[in-house]
Amino acid sequence: MTIEIHNPELETILQEQLKAGNFGSVEEMLLQTFRGVQLLDDEQLKTRALEAAARIRELRKGVTLDRPQGMSLREYAHSGHRY
Repeated sequence: MTIEIHNPELETILQEQLKAGNFGSVEEMLLQTFRGVQLLDDEQLKTRALEAAARIRELRKGVTLDRPQGMSLREYAHSGHRY
């Protein structure tokens, strides 16, 4: 595969990173960059999930179900349904 870079600023950054010894090759630099993006995406998903869980807990505060003792939630949810 051949990749062409047409952005002079990007080419300068790549060259500087290689000269500094931060990466052994352009391929290594790309691989590390994509791994970083994946980690960021994973972290953002975790954060969103935690925020959603907190919202659900807040919404559930004070919510009670007055179901008869011994009746399962499934049975209670279907009570009054006609099949």
